[in-house]
Amino acid sequence: MLYAAPEIDITGLSDEQEANVRAYLSLSSEACDAPSWKIKRLSKQAPLQVQNALRALGYYHPQITKNLSWQNDCWEALFAIEPGPPVIIDSIDIQVLGPGANELFFSEILQQFSIKVGDTVNHAEYEKFKKSLKNRADAKGYFDNYFALKQLSVDIDTNTALIQLHFQTGKRYYISRIDIEKNALTTDFTGKYLTVKTGQAYDRAKIFESHQLLDASDYFKNVDFKYLQDQVQDYQAPLNIKLTNLPRHVMSAGVGYDTDLGFRLSAGYKNRYLNESGHRFISDLNLSLKKSNLMFEYVMPLSNPLKDRLSFFAGATYENTIYVDNQTAELGVRLSNRLYGQLVFAEQLKFVFERFRNSTVDPYQTSFLLVPGIKLSNVRSTKKGMYLEGYKYMFEVNGAHRSVGSSVSFIQPKWYTKVSYPTFYGGCLIAKIDLGATGVDNFADLPTSYRFYAGGGESIRGYDYKSIGPRNASGAVVGGRYLITSSLEYEQRVYENWSMAAFVDAGDAFNNVISMKFGVGLGVRWYSIVGPVRLDLAVPTDDFGDVHVHFSLSTAL
Repeated sequence: MLYAAPEIDITGLSDEQEANVRAYLSLSSEACDAPSWKIKRLSKQAPLQVQNALRALGYYHPQITKNLSWQNDCWEALFAIEPGPPVIIDSIDIQVLGPGANELFFSEILQQFSIKVGDTVNHAEYEKFKKSLKNRADAKGYFDNYFALKQLSVDIDTNTALIQLHFQTGKRYYISRIDIEKNALTTDFTGKYLTVKTGQAYDRAKIFESHQLLDASDYFKNVDFKYLQDQVQDYQAPLNIKLTNLPRHVMSAGVGYDTDLGFRLSAGYKNRYLNESGHRFISDLNLSLKKSNLMFEYVMPLSNPLKDRLSFFAGATYENTIYVDNQTAELGVRLSNRLYGQLVFAEQLKFVFERFRNSTVDPYQTSFLLVPGIKLSNVRSTKKGMYLEGYKYMFEVNGAHRSVGSSVSFIQPKWYTKVSYPTFYGGCLIAKIDLGATGVDNFADLPTSYRFYAGGGESIRGYDYKSIGPRNASGAVVGGRYLITSSLEYEQRVYENWSMAAFVDAGDAFNNVISMKFGVGLGVRWYSIVGPVRLDLAVPTDDFGDVHVHFSLSTAL
């Protein structure tokens, strides 16, 4: 059933003027069934409300004609308004006075003042500028600020106005000391996250930045800063920081399935506070019948704990698929430096032991490697509906030499990029590229973990997991020196958290001559509360009858 709504018809005004008048009119909030006595009373008040609305925009001489009537069980109000001539600003006198008069941030506020001589008076802009001056002074520690003179004088006979603002800053306040309440970490370590220091002038932006850094540290559940003005002495007061620690122990578990590796189980443990200096211990376990790994890492934050860290790690990996059979153990040290945002540069040195073979008929080989490496990585993403918009990339170089404790000499650069871009009408375009190259003195001695393979749900769909690569005389895939794979996918939302996808993948793992393989297909995506569920049907372009199903599901417990 549809209900009639009252009509308020306003003529003679610009869009801005009409919008302001409607905002001032009390009639605007009344319904058809409002008592007639109330509507009549509000109608009598309307001319004054119209005048106030137009004065706020610089029009002091409006001519107002109104009419109120009832039709079809509802009231109707008509306003014919002539706003009259505007009031023009013919003089502006704005001064910042006192100890902070020469501060750059006050000069910036004055430069941003948008009202000029010759403009029509706008009371909202005038009040906004006054507020911005006081806010800036408060944010920079000039707490005793006040307006020695503030007026917007209007001469309604000449339709001119004068603005006079004389702003006294008062003295600036400083931080006498920083008191960090006791928590699981030392005061010295916690202080490394602070951009504000003892003796500095109060600056709300720096305090907020310190708050953000502590909040992002993954040590604290609550962060509270308080400048204790009630303890001020000679314009100096302490800054108190109260921190509530996150739980020391964190455990996680998950289950999943994909067609490449089968059912998967995962578990993780993290100790945030091994000691008062913020050292951490992290372990992760991933289990499946075809590939499993276990990792331990001891993390030591350095002088800038949000950007620099030194870690010692150890791990073991087991993989036994149709084309890969290896067991790997590694022990190493890594120095990571966050350069900007999420851009991280890492240097590492690790000792690797690997036992591997290329097929069930081949004997196992054993390899010992001392592998130095560098890595540059970055990721930026934002949530857009059910999709992510952003990119990530990774460039790394690893190598080893026989003369330095290794069974083989090689150097291997790798590059990976992924871009996700939501389009119009619930679509999303996803592109990936994966490149690698290896220079090696004897390829037969290179462990399988450093060889390149292609194929599978995360590589070239339409082919089995790691089924693409050079083969030996018995037909087993032995991996290649070089890798190039790429993928282009388009997703289209079809219903709530469901989408359809179409994709084409291409690439090869090879030694000397590249032979590009292509896979095309369609897929379904469900963006569940615990993560995406993906189902793809793909075929190689050289055999459309060879249909491959790629399914992926992961769930955190």
